[in-house]
Amino acid sequence: MTTAYRLRPSRSGEGSVPLHRSAAIVLAILFVGCTPPPAVATPTPTVPTPQPTIAATPVPATANPAVTVPTIPATVAVEIPVKGAALLVLDITTAVCTPRPPCVTSLPKIAALIKKARDAKVPVIYSETTAAGASILPEVAPQAGEPSIKASSDKFFNTNLDQLLKDRGVENAVVVGSASNGAVLYTTFGLNLRGYTAVVAVDGISANVDWPTNFVQWQLLNEPGFTNADNKPLDKQHVTLSTTDKIAFK
Repeated sequence: MTTAYRLRPSRSGEGSVPLHRSAAIVLAILFVGCTPPPAVATPTPTVPTPQPTIAATPVPATANPAVTVPTIPATVAVEIPVKGAALLVLDITTAVCTPRPPCVTSLPKIAALIKKARDAKVPVIYSETTAAGASILPEVAPQAGEPSIKASSDKFFNTNLDQLLKDRGVENAVVVGSASNGAVLYTTFGLNLRGYTAVVAVDGISANVDWPTNFVQWQLLNEPGFTNADNKPLDKQHVTLSTTDKIAFK
């Protein structure tokens, strides 16, 4: 809407504004009313400065250093006093042994060692895994009165194995079974840890393939804190490596 302004001529003697000044005022008002508001500056978007591309530095391929396989001492013959001896037969079951050809191959030797122990009146103690429906293979099955425990790899864990050994006055325990890198390794270490001396018949232990069994032989002789690196026979509270035909109960 446009506002109309009328200029009234001044009368003589009145304190009116001169005509030329009135016109100036009107023009000023019109100018102010018609002046558009100042434009709002639109911010200029900031464009990120492109970063230089750094090429990845190729890592030179280096050959793995050769690994020297340690020598495992030869097995030794041992004569174990009947008093204080026991034979542990670990996990020779349908679930563990049957699927492993090396274990099946070892069955006759384990059976011969069991007979040797029984003939000498040495206690035989068995273990099984917790696998449902598994059973100890008939070739090495326990006789009446021979105990069997169920556990995972360490047969001392949550079982009464230690008490069974103490009740029989055991000092030296012979170990056979499968897997060599499972029940045999961890239970044998458990024997040493609890003060027992262990003899492992290497032809009576097995795994899926031969390599773990070879490694375990070295590990058994080099257990931290229980080392018998030279395979000294019946080294107290350590492991001795033998074979089923070199073990005698006297």
